[in-house]
Amino acid sequence: MLNRKLGFVLLFMLFLVPSLKAQRATDLVINEVLTNNQTNYIDSHGERGPWIEIYNKSASPVNIAGCYLTTDKGNLKMYPFKKGDSRTIIPPHQRVIIFCNSKSHHSLYHTNFSLNPNAENYIALVSANGIDIIDEVNVPTLGADQAWGASHDGIKNDRIILEYPTPDAANFNDLGSTNVEKFQLNDPFGVGMALTAMMVVFCALLCLFISFKIIGKIATTLTKARSRKAAGLPKGTKIEENEVSGEVYAAIALALQLHEDDAHDYEDTILTMSRVERRYSPWSSKLYGLRETPSRKR
Repeated sequence: MLNRKLGFVLLFMLFLVPSLKAQRATDLVINEVLTNNQTNYIDSHGERGPWIEIYNKSASPVNIAGCYLTTDKGNLKMYPFKKGDSRTIIPPHQRVIIFCNSKSHHSLYHTNFSLNPNAENYIALVSANGIDIIDEVNVPTLGADQAWGASHDGIKNDRIILEYPTPDAANFNDLGSTNVEKFQLNDPFGVGMALTAMMVVFCALLCLFISFKIIGKIATTLTKARSRKAAGLPKGTKIEENEVSGEVYAAIALALQLHEDDAHDYEDTILTMSRVERRYSPWSSKLYGLRETPSRKR
């Protein structure tokens, strides 16, 4: 009983651990940075300033409360995200904009530091312990309304100067060809589709083979169990199977065929007669036959 309860507890923890891991702040990414805001995003106070976009790449909500944002490697706790605010929860695959204008009194996502539009900027997102760096970027000097960010949302190792800033939106939008057109472009002769179709059929047949194999073994095991039970044998008794050769099956099939096709007896002295029913027909009746010798008229 104790082992069973322990098993349930371990199973519960097994399902709980991945969900907890998915909600960790390590899934956050500095997705995009704009340091020289001239005609771009405006905050809720009607002001333009440098901003940072943080993206949650996980499939679960992540709470950024307790983490830090900094531009100084020597001071990793420069700007803390306050706890107790529901707005610190970032939904899955969503993003938040943080304005770096030294006006932290405005609202939650306004920092107590600014970004230099005319120089390189170091930015780091630090975990709640104030030691571990979740993500960091070195933003080069950017022109007016230029952004530095990931080519695709959530990618840390492929940051470029984006052609158009995309605050609070996806960094890459594929508005081009459809999936069918892409497939035709990448596979004009249909080789990939043919191989895919063959692999699907092969995998389906393989799954069927394995399923029938397993079902056959289960059926054999159940049959042996019933045979032991009927014979009154112990549970572990091994029942030997008499293997029937292919010649025996061939002889049985031939005998059945001869039995169905041949309706006569094999003895030479016995004549087998089958009654054949014939119905009356005026064409075969002797009543209408010629009874007189025909004579020629003169």
